[in-house]
Amino acid sequence: MSCKIRVSSRAVVVHEGNLLLNCFGGGLYYNFPGGGIEQGETAFEAVVREVLEESGLAVEVEKHLFTLEFEPSRHNDTKGNVHHISVFFKCKLIGSAQITPPSHPDTNPLDPSITSEAEWVPISELYKTPFVPEMIYDSLMRYFDTGIFEPSFFEA
Repeated sequence: MSCKIRVSSRAVVVHEGNLLLNCFGGGLYYNFPGGGIEQGETAFEAVVREVLEESGLAVEVEKHLFTLEFEPSRHNDTKGNVHHISVFFKCKLIGSAQITPPSHPDTNPLDPSITSEAEWVPISELYKTPFVPEMIYDSLMRYFDTGIFEPSFFEA
């Protein structure tokens, strides 16, 4: 039996005390900008392309922060049935911080009627922001305080 795994690149972009996130369903939940790595491109190239497509913002990759693996059968397929490995990078904004809505917004794979739009969310308000993956919240907040991201691999 073969296992299909989706590999994606995601961006952690901080600008003036705000974190760039994709808002789904008008605030139902938030996710980091990014998406699948396409054939012929690197993880770095994918994250730069995805951020541009989803927000209109130009970024450059600074460093790898962490990797997240999601294996769906461990969650009874309640969050989808695709095995994911997501590589998260700290990215630096280049140029304007003005978000441009995408011509084709991302959708929730379980409910295509739920679409996304990029937003700058104040780091001080993350505690009340329902973002996924939720298991990295504590490590993410420590990273904002210290500049150190631990652990560097998460399994969901």
